[in-house]
Amino acid sequence: MREPSIPLVELREYRSAAGSTYFAGYLGKARIVMLRDDRAECTGKEVARWTMLLQASQPRPGESASPPRKTAAAPSRRSKPQASRTDAAHGAATDRRAAALMADMGLNPKGADPNDELPF
Repeated sequence: MREPSIPLVELREYRSAAGSTYFAGYLGKARIVMLRDDRAECTGKEVARWTMLLQASQPRPGESASPPRKTAAAPSRRSKPQASRTDAAHGAATDRRAAALMADMGLNPKGADPNDELPF
């Protein structure tokens, strides 16, 4: 009998202004960003390699260092989820942090990677 899977972390897929795909999420209080490593040489049946980076979670402006845990209410079947302005601001902040991480890895977040064998 197979043991049930236990979700460890939920990552969300984003696209930078330059069109690069990356994933971001949280594991406890650690922030996770996963970037595709186009410079890595794939071996065997690999399709791509991704680098996962962990950062200490920074409190948002106006929040204390340890905010109370929020519980998500189940969405109503009748209502459609709508993105709020804070969601858009959070997405923009996530894009800025991902661009900074890409720059730290020597990648140009606003341009094409000259080493990319499959640019699209």
